[in-house]
Amino acid sequence: MDKVQSALEKKWDDLLNNLQRKMPSHSYTSWVLPLNIVDCNDFSIRISAPSRFHSEYIEMHFKDLIRSGVRDIFGKDLTLQIITDQNTRKTEILESGSSHISDRILQKEEHAEKENFQQTYYVEDRYSQLNSRYTFETFVEGPHNQFAKVASRAVSEAPGNTAFNPLLIYGGTGLGKTHLLQAIGHYARMQNPNRRVIYVSSEKFMIDFITAIRNNRLNEFGNLYRKADLLLVDDIQFLESREGTQEQFFHTFNDLYQRGKQIVITSDRTPKELKGVEERLISRFLSGLTVDIQPPDFESRIAILQKKATIDQLTIPPEVIEFVAQNITTNVRELEGAMTRIFAYSSLAHTDVTINLAKKVIKDMLGVRKTRHISIDIIQAAVSEFYKVTENELMSKGRKKEVALARQVIMFLSREISGMSLKTIGLRLGRRDHTTVMHACNVIGRKIRENKSFAKEIDAIKHQIDLASS
Repeated sequence: MDKVQSALEKKWDDLLNNLQRKMPSHSYTSWVLPLNIVDCNDFSIRISAPSRFHSEYIEMHFKDLIRSGVRDIFGKDLTLQIITDQNTRKTEILESGSSHISDRILQKEEHAEKENFQQTYYVEDRYSQLNSRYTFETFVEGPHNQFAKVASRAVSEAPGNTAFNPLLIYGGTGLGKTHLLQAIGHYARMQNPNRRVIYVSSEKFMIDFITAIRNNRLNEFGNLYRKADLLLVDDIQFLESREGTQEQFFHTFNDLYQRGKQIVITSDRTPKELKGVEERLISRFLSGLTVDIQPPDFESRIAILQKKATIDQLTIPPEVIEFVAQNITTNVRELEGAMTRIFAYSSLAHTDVTINLAKKVIKDMLGVRKTRHISIDIIQAAVSEFYKVTENELMSKGRKKEVALARQVIMFLSREISGMSLKTIGLRLGRRDHTTVMHACNVIGRKIRENKSFAKEIDAIKHQIDLASS
């Protein structure tokens, strides 16, 4: 037993080292270092935080990063559970009042914990808790997500009564899939408060299934999910290689679908790219409508930051918004996180929000990535060299396959790296209009997601651009 514990502690140390390399030192010291590993099995890993606030903050800001570290160190995806350290909790309670009152509080909490499983299967609202910020009104629409929003709105207005059943929304991390999923739930319940909406992550579905087996409550488990009018399942990719859970989800899916109930699913990739998921499930995912969300373009990133400022009642100088939008291009979560950090730093340091402050915060976030302006000339030179095409060919109206591809890649990278407007990029590449540039960005973005070898080509070009601009 000591050897097992020692091996687990060694892996925990490796995980901490892994996370330390990926995070700013202040974030690692403040939030990750106080965590402790509780236990680990073939399905999940449990980590304790010193307080409920701490565990909620980790869930909100660092869960994906920790899960990625777990995958690196343990060699597979494990369900991550973050709990509050009960010893710390007992100390807090004991220090708060007299001993007999403290004992009663602790007994009550322990009893509640034991009863938690029963409550899970009888309190439906436990599975309908939606984030109040995730509505259609707070969702910023742009070319990168327009179709996904339109489809989501249609489903929310008539769950189960459209051709979009199931609706599957896929895209990279932090692009707004969860936002749309919960917005569907909010709107559907607003239209009909009696509608049974169940929102759950695939991890939670799996944990419930395992718990139901352990406690001989499979009937209650099945009944809970199968009485939904609208089932919203986040991150379906975590069902990969979970055969028993897939079997249960398959039967739940079939039962709801046959009774005309609406199912909406999110994934970080297309159904066909889900490895270790049964073919019969894949075919059902593909039987409805599949829509993607792409990374936001420059104008959309600005609109997202402006919307966040309005919601949070913050005043942000336009030049700061533009700077953040130019330098954070990967996803919406990172974009909003950058603005949150800027304001947190401003508040703690008692300084105004300025472009210099933004540069400092962004530099800390990006680490070795430099906050610099990269011209279209540098991008064009790198792409021309990679595809062996000349500047004259790029500026011409020629439609040779390799020239057309190089031209589209330049448009895409100019948009992603430099944040130039569609109009500016079009003018620089033979006076092409903005719709041509937008089409090129969409084509290349889709090709990167669907073709791994092409994605490596783009990474190689980006590397050359980095070397040329350093």
